Amino acid sequence: MARSPHRRFGDFAIVMLAALATLALPTLALPASASAQTSCPGAAPVCPYTSSSQIGQRGGGVMRFPQTVAIGPDGLVYIADQSSSVVQVFTPDGRFVREVGLAGLRPGEFTSIGAVAVAADNTLFVASSGHARVDRFDAGGRLIGTFGSRGTAVGQFNFGPGGGNDAPAGGALVTAGNFVFVSDSRNDRVQRFNLDGSNATEIIPPGLLAYPRGLAVRGQRLIIADDHNHRLVVTDFSGRVIRTVGAGEGAGRNQFSFPFGVAIDPQGRVFVADDMNQRVMRFGPAPAYKYVARWGSYGTGPGRLAYPRAIAADRSGAVYVTNTGNDRIDVFDRSGRLLRSFGRSGRAAGQFNTPLGVGADASGIRAVADSVNGRVEFLNPDGSIASSWGSPAPGPTILRRPAAVAFDAAGNAYVLDQRRARIFVFSRATGRPARTIAALGSGPGRLRDPSALAIAGNVITVADSGNRRIARFTTAGRYLGAWTDRGTVRGVAVTPDGSRTYVSSTNHRITVYDAQGGYVTQFGGSGRALGKLAAPAQIALDAGGNLWVADRGNNRIQQFGPNGERLGMFGERGIGPGQFVNPTGVVVDCTGTLTVTDTRNHRVQQFKLAAPQAPPCAATSPLGHPPPPRLPTLPPPLGPDLTLRVLRTVNLFGTRTLPIRVGCDTICEVAVTGTVTERDKPRNRRRAASIRLRATTAKLKAAESRIVRVRLTGAQVARLRSAMGSRRALRVTLQVEATPDAGDSTTVTRRLTARG
Repeated sequence: MARSPHRRFGDFAIVMLAALATLALPTLALPASASAQTSCPGAAPVCPYTSSSQIGQRGGGVMRFPQTVAIGPDGLVYIADQSSSVVQVFTPDGRFVREVGLAGLRPGEFTSIGAVAVAADNTLFVASSGHARVDRFDAGGRLIGTFGSRGTAVGQFNFGPGGGNDAPAGGALVTAGNFVFVSDSRNDRVQRFNLDGSNATEIIPPGLLAYPRGLAVRGQRLIIADDHNHRLVVTDFSGRVIRTVGAGEGAGRNQFSFPFGVAIDPQGRVFVADDMNQRVMRFGPAPAYKYVARWGSYGTGPGRLAYPRAIAADRSGAVYVTNTGNDRIDVFDRSGRLLRSFGRSGRAAGQFNTPLGVGADASGIRAVADSVNGRVEFLNPDGSIASSWGSPAPGPTILRRPAAVAFDAAGNAYVLDQRRARIFVFSRATGRPARTIAALGSGPGRLRDPSALAIAGNVITVADSGNRRIARFTTAGRYLGAWTDRGTVRGVAVTPDGSRTYVSSTNHRITVYDAQGGYVTQFGGSGRALGKLAAPAQIALDAGGNLWVADRGNNRIQQFGPNGERLGMFGERGIGPGQFVNPTGVVVDCTGTLTVTDTRNHRVQQFKLAAPQAPPCAATSPLGHPPPPRLPTLPPPLGPDLTLRVLRTVNLFGTRTLPIRVGCDTICEVAVTGTVTERDKPRNRRRAASIRLRATTAKLKAAESRIVRVRLTGAQVARLRSAMGSRRALRVTLQVEATPDAGDSTTVTRRLTARG
C-alpha cells in the first residue's frame, strides 16, 4: 500500500526549516586532565591529546524531528525524536530533566523510536522501531525488560525502521490498567499485552486497518488513528468495532489526511494530529465523537505547524503536539490558543543530525557533512560556525545525504552526496553549487552508495561502495577509470603525491594501493586490541603520513604509521568527552586539531593533539554566505466554518442593540456589519428609510462562541423613528466575515425581520 505522501516532507521541508538555522551555539570547552580514565578514555599506549571540546549536542532539549509524546502520571512529558535515539524527559513547562536510552542495537538502545507510553506505576514503554521490539524501563530509566521481535506472528512486530524526516517510524503505544496496546503498523494490526509483555493477543487482525498509528484509551474504549484509511476507529478492548470517525481523505471539517496521533483529555474530548493537513482536529466525547474544531496551518512561526505527528493531553487539558518539522513541542489549550513551546532545533547553527564526513582546508576551517540536515557546516578553528552551505534559494533541497567533503587547492568544497550518488562542487566565493560530477549507476563515471572521497592534486578518489570499487575523476569532472573488485569500501585517503591510496572496508582492514591500483600491503583485522578494527569508516592522513581511522564499530579512533605501525588509540562507547557512538569522519588540520564526527551522538568532537603532524596554516579567501532558502508554501487551509444565531429581534429602538452569538471551528476574528431598513415603505416616499450598522469585531478561539452586540446609535434610532412614525416593522441584513490566522475568509449573509 502507498506510503509516499509522507515523503513529501523530505522533498521541501528541510529547505524551509534550514532557515531556522541562524543561531550559533557556543563551543563547550572541556579542560585537560592528567587522568587518562577521565580525560582520555580508552587511550593506549598514551593519550594523544591535551584538551578536547565539542560542537553540537545529542539531547538535553535539542530535538531532531520529534515524533512521539506521552504524559506520565506525575505530569512529566516524555519526547522521543526520530533521529536522536533517546527519550527526553521534560517538566510540563519545558524544562529538560533527563534522558533515557542510547543509540545502539542492544536492549535499552535505539535506532529510531516510534512511540512511548507511561503506565500508572511510571513504567516507561518505548517502541524501538528499528529493532521491532518494545523496551520497558523503570521510573529511573533502568531497563527492566523487553518483548517482541521482527515478524508477523502474534507477539512479533513490524513497525518500519524509520528513515529520517521523510520516512517516519511506525508503531504506537498506550497503557490502560493491566494492558499495553501496540499499533503494529506495517503488519496492519493492533496487539494487546500484559504490562510485563506476556499474553500477546492480536485484537485487530490485518484487514480492517491500513497502517495504524496513534492510540488513545478512555474507559473501555480504544481509539486508533487508521492512518492510510484517513479515519479513526473506535473499538473495545477485545477489538470489536464500535464506530468510525471521519468522512475520508480531505481537508474538510470532518476529514483527515493521514491522521498520525490521537489523544483524549480528562473530559473525554478527542484530539487528532492531522499530519498532512498541518493541523489539530478536535472532536467531542463518546458516543458521538462529533466534530468540533480545528487549528493550525503550515509554517514556522508561533502556533504554526509542520507535519504534526503525535499528541497528548495532560490532566489540566493542555494539548502537547510534536511539531515535528519545526523541531519543537507546542502546547495549546483545548481551543487552539498557544500556551507555550519548548525544544531547540537540531537544525540550528552548531547542531548536527547524523554528521558523517569531515574535511579541512589550508587555513584550518573544517567542513562537516551534516547528512540528515542536508547541508555542510563550516567550523572556524575555535569551533564557531563560519558558514553553512547546501540549500540556497530557491530550493528544493540540494544535498539529500552529504556523506563526505574535501577541498581543492583553491578552497572550493567537493561534497559527496550519498543518496544522489554525485559530487557537488561548491564555489568558495558564493557557497553555491557550481557543477556536479558523476551520477547514479554502475557504468563508467557513475557511483552507487558512495561513502568517502579524497583529493590529491587534481585527482578525486571516491569510495564507490555500492559498486565495490575505487572510482577516480579529475577535479574538472573527467572520469579516469576505476579499480574494481575492492570490496565494500568505506573510507579512502591519498598521499599528496598520489603514490599511495589507503582504503578501509567492511572486512575490518586497511588496504594500501600504489598509484596504479596495485596491492602494497594490508593491516588491521577484526578485534578490539590495539591495531584491530571493527567496521572502520572514513580515514585521513596527517602531514607526517600517519593514518587516522574512525574505528566505527569499536567506538574509537586509531592512529597507524604509513605501513600499518600501531601508534595509538583512544575512545570508548559513551556520551561523555572522548567517548563516541559510531564515529564516522576524521581529519587533522593545520592547527594540529583532530576533528571527529561523533555520528550517533549527533555532535563533532575536536582534540588538540599533543604531538601534531601538521603543515603550516595558509591564508585562504573568505567563505561565501549563500542567501537563506526561500520558504515553500502549501495550499492554505479551508475557510472557517462560521455559525451565527440572532438572540433577540424585538425592541430594537429601546435597547439599541442586536445580540448575535457567533462561533468558528478554528481560530478567527469575526466582523459583523449590516443594514436596518423599514420593512414597509410608505406611498408618499420613494425610498424606505435605512441605516448602516457600525462594524463590530471579536476574536474567537477554535470552537468558541461569543455574543457580539451590534449597536445602533441614538441618531440612527431617531432617524428611523422619524421616518416610520408609529410603525415598527424592520428588515435586518447582516454580513458576518470570519478571518482565520491563515487561509481564506468565510462570509455569511443573514436576512431577518425585527421590530423597533
